[in-house]
Amino acid sequence: MLAVRRADLPEPADDEWYVFQLVGLAVEEEDGRALGRVADVAPGVANDALALDSGVLLPLVDDCVVQVDLAAGRIVVRTGFADPG
Repeated sequence: MLAVRRADLPEPADDEWYVFQLVGLAVEEEDGRALGRVADVAPGVANDALALDSGVLLPLVDDCVVQVDLAAGRIVVRTGFADPG
């Protein structure tokens, strides 16, 4: 096992986060509708995806994610991504 203390990790660049920073954050649409909490970040070929505890899978891309606010403990996503079709 390889372990690094969080205090020793380099600060991520803007619009980059460690998985441990995202897991547990509340996710809501721009209109305030709650979608769940981040249970995991699933790696993908083209992009990673936020796997929510509600079963929703959201692409971790600029078109979907409006704001990641670590201090407030929430992620805001564009309306419609949780309800495809």
